[in-house]
Amino acid sequence: MTGVRLSELVIVGWCAVAALVALVRPLPASRRMGVLAGTAAMACVVLALAQSPPSGLVDALRNLAPALWVLAAYRIASRFFLAPDLRLERWLLASDARLLKGLDLEARFTRGPRWVVELLEVAYLAVYVMLPLGVWAAWVAGGTAAVDRYWLVVFPAEASCYLALAWLQTRPPRDLEPWVAQVRDRSAFRRTNEFVLHHGSHRMNTIPSGHAAGAVAVALALAWLGSGLAVPFALLAAAILVATVVGRYHFTVDTVTGALVAVACWLVARALG
Repeated sequence: MTGVRLSELVIVGWCAVAALVALVRPLPASRRMGVLAGTAAMACVVLALAQSPPSGLVDALRNLAPALWVLAAYRIASRFFLAPDLRLERWLLASDARLLKGLDLEARFTRGPRWVVELLEVAYLAVYVMLPLGVWAAWVAGGTAAVDRYWLVVFPAEASCYLALAWLQTRPPRDLEPWVAQVRDRSAFRRTNEFVLHHGSHRMNTIPSGHAAGAVAVALALAWLGSGLAVPFALLAAAILVATVVGRYHFTVDTVTGALVAVACWLVARALG
């Protein structure tokens, strides 16, 4: 199809894969239809926008729309969740108990300096603005072609993590470790994060972490494009990775695998582009 960007084809491809998963995975009919309807609608809108008569407004919409498709993929994939895998949750909790033992997170977050807690919570919150700011940085670095390459890395990094919810179904550690509830009494930004998650999240855990994958993917994409902002974005990504784990938004395994997914998508995008 003429005029369709490579990143848009990847988005449509994700819709096709998600629909196929819905057809082969054991799901209640309502959930299966939710995935099929959502992916069909998403693919149609992506292709319709790609075929719209070119203009400054259309180009701007196409540059920014994948941020909405990331959110749509997140909501669509939530239909795959049926029940938490208790055995996997126990393994993840045990793994973090070993890996994070020396950090004594409970003491540091419930009795340590509040400014450290607030700083980490701000870092976690920053991922929501990181993607659209990354679009702007990509556009400055190379215009529409650079934005296409940016989303060629960032969208599959995030969306592939969400798709894994069809097989890896767990609750986040913040819901499994009782001491985490005490943190909201010490941190205004913690309460903000939990408000966002309560009203905008499906409140399930993604393995790999979409937060981690998205943050790393943005930094890698901007480095690939030669953006002068790649370094500050990389520093922010590092802070987000730390915040996902120590704030108990994700298990360590989630965050590490999320970063690896971003690296893999970056390598594939470089090979394609």
